[in-house]
Amino acid sequence: MENRRPDTLAGMANGSGSIRRRRLGIELRELRTAKGLTLDEVARRFTWSVSKASRMERGLVPVSPRDVADLVKLYGVDDPDHADALVAMAAASRQRDWWHKFDDLLPRQFSVYLGFEGDAESIHTYQSLLIPGLLQTEAYARAIFRAAQPGETDEQINRRVEARLLRQTIVKNKDAPRLWAILDEAAIRRGVGGRDVMREQLAHLASSSKQPNITIQVIPFRAGAYMSMDGGFIILRFAEAEDPDVVCVDIRTRSLYVDDPAEVRRYTLAHEQLLALAATPDESIKLIEAALEEMR
Repeated sequence: MENRRPDTLAGMANGSGSIRRRRLGIELRELRTAKGLTLDEVARRFTWSVSKASRMERGLVPVSPRDVADLVKLYGVDDPDHADALVAMAAASRQRDWWHKFDDLLPRQFSVYLGFEGDAESIHTYQSLLIPGLLQTEAYARAIFRAAQPGETDEQINRRVEARLLRQTIVKNKDAPRLWAILDEAAIRRGVGGRDVMREQLAHLASSSKQPNITIQVIPFRAGAYMSMDGGFIILRFAEAEDPDVVCVDIRTRSLYVDDPAEVRRYTLAHEQLLALAATPDESIKLIEAALEEMR
């Protein structure tokens, strides 16, 4: 492998802790592969578990500068500037982002995802039953968390709502990513939290659709059954070529972060099929407004 220039690596140290860890992991994997070593061999060399070595290369865990220094020696990185740049990337990747104060509530994989989401150029989300988190009102989010976490205290629910609202700031910033949300009509018809909460939520959807960076499309009931109606997912795309697409899938107990190119491609194809089924943005707003009218 041709080593990257240290100044290029320095530029790759920009972004959230998650994106930095991912870029560092890609660098380490390329160096290991060029050296002809397997993950098992690296793990044995440092008495690590293979799982730890794998998580480091996938960017799922912070990597200590000491571990990176040991790895670049093993991989034969003889350019001191290159080695120093990799160690600096490790140090930068250990920064604590805003969501880490909610680590006791958020699944670890979802915390990793939030870092990617914050650096995404575009966010493509599909939900079959609920309004996407980035478009939820405070009252709607609170009703969802109370239903999903019945044993939690008011304080815990309040902190979940706080995290949800902080997350939404990314689509309101000056340099906000493009948000493309596809919803099943069930999501706008389900009476979460009662009529008042849903009226506010539907009005918020209609208002959000007017933002230049947000597109909302609804798959109407008349579309019948379709392939992805059994669960939602989010696809993130990035401006930098070295940052491949990422998919996040929520299940009952945790969030799955997917970056395998073949799996990502399957979700991309599913998203394209959803776009073909969905009503146009203008027709979708009419569906939302009709649902809102029925809530009055």
